[in-house]
Amino acid sequence: MIARPALAAPPLAVERLQQIWQDLNARYCGGRLPAIPILWSARLTASAGMFASRVGPRASELLVARLTGPRRVIRLSLPLLSGQPEAEIVGTLAHEMIHQWQYDVLKRRPDHGPDFCRLMTVMNRDGLGITIRHNLDDAIIALSRYTWRCQECGRDYHRQRRSIRPRQHRCGVCSGRLREVVRPAAVEDVAVLVPLPSHIPPIQIALPFMQAGPAAAASLAPGEA
Repeated sequence: MIARPALAAPPLAVERLQQIWQDLNARYCGGRLPAIPILWSARLTASAGMFASRVGPRASELLVARLTGPRRVIRLSLPLLSGQPEAEIVGTLAHEMIHQWQYDVLKRRPDHGPDFCRLMTVMNRDGLGITIRHNLDDAIIALSRYTWRCQECGRDYHRQRRSIRPRQHRCGVCSGRLREVVRPAAVEDVAVLVPLPSHIPPIQIALPFMQAGPAAAASLAPGEA
Protein backbone atom coordinates (compact mmCIF):
# COMPACT_ATOMS: atom_id res chain seq x y z
CA MET A 1 0.00 0.00 0.00
CA ILE A 2 1.27 3.48 -0.89
CA ALA A 3 1.88 5.66 2.15
CA ARG A 4 -0.12 8.89 2.08
CA PRO A 5 1.46 12.00 3.57
CA ALA A 6 -0.43 13.63 6.41
CA LEU A 7 -2.43 16.64 5.24
CA ALA A 8 -1.31 19.96 6.62
CA ALA A 9 -3.51 22.93 7.40
CA PRO A 10 -4.42 25.00 4.32
CA PRO A 11 -1.49 27.26 3.41
CA LEU A 12 -3.88 30.16 2.84
CA ALA A 13 -7.21 30.75 4.55
CA VAL A 14 -10.29 30.77 2.33
CA GLU A 15 -10.86 34.41 3.34
CA ARG A 16 -7.42 35.28 1.98
CA LEU A 17 -8.15 33.40 -1.25
CA GLN A 18 -11.37 35.37 -1.67
CA GLN A 19 -9.44 38.62 -1.19
CA ILE A 20 -6.97 37.60 -3.88
CA TRP A 21 -9.86 36.58 -6.15
CA GLN A 22 -11.54 39.98 -5.70
CA ASP A 23 -8.31 41.81 -6.50
CA LEU A 24 -7.64 39.78 -9.66
CA ASN A 25 -11.26 40.11 -10.72
CA ALA A 26 -11.08 43.90 -10.46
CA ARG A 27 -7.70 44.18 -12.19
CA TYR A 28 -8.11 41.77 -15.07
CA CYS A 29 -11.81 41.02 -15.50
CA GLY A 30 -13.30 44.45 -14.86
CA GLY A 31 -15.17 43.07 -11.85
CA ARG A 32 -17.43 41.07 -14.17
CA LEU A 33 -16.90 37.69 -12.52
CA PRO A 34 -19.75 36.78 -10.17
CA ALA A 35 -18.87 35.46 -6.71
CA ILE A 36 -17.76 31.83 -6.58
CA PRO A 37 -16.92 29.41 -3.75
CA ILE A 38 -13.19 28.68 -3.41
CA LEU A 39 -12.49 25.45 -1.56
CA TRP A 40 -9.46 23.48 -0.45
CA SER A 41 -9.83 19.84 -1.49
CA ALA A 42 -8.05 16.97 0.25
CA ARG A 43 -9.23 14.58 -2.51
CA LEU A 44 -7.99 16.57 -5.53
CA THR A 45 -4.64 15.01 -6.45
CA ALA A 46 -4.76 14.83 -10.26
CA SER A 47 -4.24 18.59 -10.56
CA ALA A 48 -3.29 21.60 -8.44
CA GLY A 49 -6.55 23.38 -9.21
CA MET A 50 -9.90 22.79 -10.86
CA PHE A 51 -12.81 24.87 -12.08
CA ALA A 52 -15.88 22.63 -11.89
CA SER A 53 -19.42 23.38 -13.07
CA ARG A 54 -22.62 21.38 -12.66
CA VAL A 55 -24.36 22.74 -15.74
CA GLY A 56 -23.25 24.32 -18.99
CA PRO A 57 -22.49 28.04 -19.34
CA ARG A 58 -25.72 28.63 -21.29
CA ALA A 59 -28.00 26.57 -19.06
CA SER A 60 -31.53 27.88 -18.70
CA GLU A 61 -32.57 29.75 -15.57
CA LEU A 62 -35.09 26.99 -14.89
CA LEU A 63 -32.36 24.35 -14.85
CA VAL A 64 -30.10 26.49 -12.67
CA ALA A 65 -32.96 27.11 -10.22
CA ARG A 66 -33.30 23.37 -9.67
CA LEU A 67 -29.72 23.04 -8.40
CA THR A 68 -29.41 22.48 -4.66
CA GLY A 69 -25.76 23.60 -4.41
CA PRO A 70 -23.41 26.04 -6.14
CA ARG A 71 -23.53 26.12 -9.92
CA ARG A 72 -19.73 26.19 -10.17
CA VAL A 73 -16.78 26.14 -7.80
CA ILE A 74 -13.00 26.55 -7.75
CA ARG A 75 -11.13 23.79 -5.94
CA LEU A 76 -7.47 23.89 -4.92
CA SER A 77 -5.49 20.77 -4.09
CA LEU A 78 -4.46 20.67 -0.45
CA PRO A 79 -2.03 17.74 -0.92
CA LEU A 80 -0.26 19.32 -3.90
CA LEU A 81 -0.19 22.98 -2.85
CA SER A 82 0.68 22.56 0.83
CA GLY A 83 4.21 23.82 1.32
CA GLN A 84 4.16 25.84 -1.91
CA PRO A 85 4.92 29.58 -1.78
CA GLU A 86 1.98 31.96 -2.00
CA ALA A 87 2.96 32.95 -5.54
CA GLU A 88 2.34 29.38 -6.74
CA ILE A 89 -1.08 29.30 -5.10
CA VAL A 90 -2.00 32.67 -6.60
CA GLY A 91 -0.91 31.44 -10.03
CA THR A 92 -3.10 28.37 -9.66
CA LEU A 93 -6.08 30.43 -8.53
CA ALA A 94 -5.56 32.87 -11.42
CA HIS A 95 -5.53 29.95 -13.86
CA GLU A 96 -8.89 28.73 -12.58
CA MET A 97 -10.25 32.28 -12.69
CA ILE A 98 -9.52 32.37 -16.43
CA HIS A 99 -11.69 29.28 -16.77
CA GLN A 100 -14.38 31.04 -14.74
CA TRP A 101 -14.08 34.03 -17.08
CA GLN A 102 -14.59 31.72 -20.07
CA TYR A 103 -17.65 30.20 -18.40
CA ASP A 104 -19.33 33.24 -16.82
CA VAL A 105 -18.37 36.04 -19.22
CA LEU A 106 -17.72 34.41 -22.60
CA LYS A 107 -20.40 31.75 -21.96
CA ARG A 108 -18.11 29.06 -23.34
CA ARG A 109 -16.94 25.76 -21.96
CA PRO A 110 -13.49 26.24 -20.38
CA ASP A 111 -10.44 25.13 -22.33
CA HIS A 112 -6.84 26.18 -22.94
CA GLY A 113 -7.44 27.70 -26.36
CA PRO A 114 -6.76 31.22 -27.73
CA ASP A 115 -9.10 32.99 -25.29
CA PHE A 116 -7.40 31.38 -22.33
CA CYS A 117 -3.91 32.19 -23.64
CA ARG A 118 -4.88 35.80 -24.38
CA LEU A 119 -5.95 36.57 -20.80
CA MET A 120 -3.08 34.49 -19.39
CA THR A 121 -0.62 36.65 -21.35
CA VAL A 122 -2.17 39.85 -19.99
CA MET A 123 -1.97 38.59 -16.40
CA ASN A 124 1.57 37.30 -16.82
CA ARG A 125 2.78 40.74 -17.85
CA ASP A 126 2.37 41.63 -14.18
CA GLY A 127 4.40 38.62 -13.09
CA LEU A 128 1.67 36.18 -12.08
CA GLY A 129 3.53 33.33 -13.73
CA ILE A 130 0.45 31.44 -14.95
CA THR A 131 1.13 28.42 -17.14
CA ILE A 132 -1.09 25.85 -18.80
CA ARG A 133 0.65 22.94 -17.15
CA HIS A 134 3.54 22.45 -14.74
CA ASN A 135 5.29 19.15 -14.16
CA LEU A 136 3.72 17.48 -11.14
CA ASP A 137 4.35 13.93 -12.23
CA ASP A 138 6.27 12.78 -9.16
CA ALA A 139 3.78 14.27 -6.70
CA ILE A 140 0.74 13.01 -8.61
CA ILE A 141 2.10 9.48 -9.00
CA ALA A 142 2.94 9.34 -5.29
CA LEU A 143 -0.72 10.06 -4.46
CA SER A 144 -2.30 7.90 -7.15
CA ARG A 145 -3.28 4.23 -7.18
CA TYR A 146 -4.42 3.74 -10.78
CA THR A 147 -2.97 4.71 -14.16
CA TRP A 148 -4.37 4.66 -17.70
CA ARG A 149 -2.24 5.23 -20.80
CA CYS A 150 -3.31 6.61 -24.17
CA GLN A 151 -2.53 4.15 -26.96
CA GLU A 152 -1.99 6.97 -29.48
CA CYS A 153 0.13 9.66 -27.78
CA GLY A 154 1.28 7.77 -24.68
CA ARG A 155 -0.06 10.26 -22.14
CA ASP A 156 -0.65 8.80 -18.67
CA TYR A 157 -3.64 9.63 -16.46
CA HIS A 158 -3.16 9.02 -12.73
CA ARG A 159 -6.09 8.78 -10.32
CA GLN A 160 -6.68 7.82 -6.69
CA ARG A 161 -9.88 5.99 -7.63
CA ARG A 162 -10.83 3.85 -10.61
CA SER A 163 -12.75 6.76 -12.13
CA ILE A 164 -11.67 6.32 -15.76
CA ARG A 165 -13.56 3.79 -17.87
CA PRO A 166 -11.82 2.91 -21.15
CA ARG A 167 -15.15 1.96 -22.70
CA GLN A 168 -16.42 5.51 -22.21
CA HIS A 169 -13.42 7.83 -21.93
CA ARG A 170 -10.77 8.92 -24.37
CA CYS A 171 -7.55 10.93 -24.18
CA GLY A 172 -8.05 14.69 -23.79
CA VAL A 173 -5.01 15.39 -26.01
CA CYS A 174 -5.60 13.24 -29.08
CA SER A 175 -8.89 11.38 -28.41
CA GLY A 176 -6.96 8.10 -28.49
CA ARG A 177 -8.12 4.96 -26.71
CA LEU A 178 -7.00 4.30 -23.14
CA ARG A 179 -5.94 1.15 -21.35
CA GLU A 180 -5.22 0.60 -17.70
CA VAL A 181 -1.61 0.03 -16.74
CA VAL A 182 -1.13 -2.66 -14.08
CA ARG A 183 2.08 -2.51 -12.08
CA PRO A 184 2.93 -5.80 -10.38
CA ALA A 185 5.86 -5.59 -7.98
CA ALA A 186 9.23 -5.88 -9.72
CA VAL A 187 7.56 -6.53 -13.08
CA GLU A 188 7.45 -4.23 -16.10
CA ASP A 189 4.19 -2.46 -16.87
CA VAL A 190 1.50 -4.76 -18.24
CA ALA A 191 -1.39 -3.27 -20.17
CA VAL A 192 -4.60 -4.75 -21.50
CA LEU A 193 -6.54 -2.89 -24.18
CA VAL A 194 -10.28 -2.76 -23.63
CA PRO A 195 -12.06 -2.31 -26.99
CA LEU A 196 -14.32 0.68 -27.43
CA PRO A 197 -17.75 -0.51 -28.61
CA SER A 198 -19.03 1.42 -31.59
CA HIS A 199 -22.44 2.00 -30.00
CA ILE A 200 -21.05 3.90 -27.00
CA PRO A 201 -19.97 7.49 -27.75
CA PRO A 202 -16.52 8.25 -26.28
CA ILE A 203 -16.14 10.90 -23.61
CA GLN A 204 -13.07 13.07 -23.89
CA ILE A 205 -11.12 13.18 -20.63
CA ALA A 206 -10.63 16.72 -19.41
CA LEU A 207 -7.13 17.78 -18.48
CA PRO A 208 -6.99 19.95 -15.37
CA PHE A 209 -4.26 22.42 -14.56
CA MET A 210 -1.14 20.92 -12.98
CA GLN A 211 1.22 23.17 -11.10
CA ALA A 212 4.38 22.45 -9.13
CA GLY A 213 7.15 24.99 -9.55
CA PRO A 214 8.27 28.06 -11.50
CA ALA A 215 10.89 26.21 -13.51
CA ALA A 216 8.53 23.58 -14.89
CA ALA A 217 7.61 23.40 -18.56
CA ALA A 218 4.21 24.21 -20.02
CA SER A 219 2.28 21.92 -22.36
CA LEU A 220 -1.36 20.92 -22.19
CA ALA A 221 -4.59 20.68 -24.14
CA PRO A 222 -8.30 20.84 -23.17
CA GLY A 223 -9.26 21.85 -19.65
CA GLU A 224 -11.75 19.19 -15.69
CA ALA A 225 -9.62 22.50 -14.80
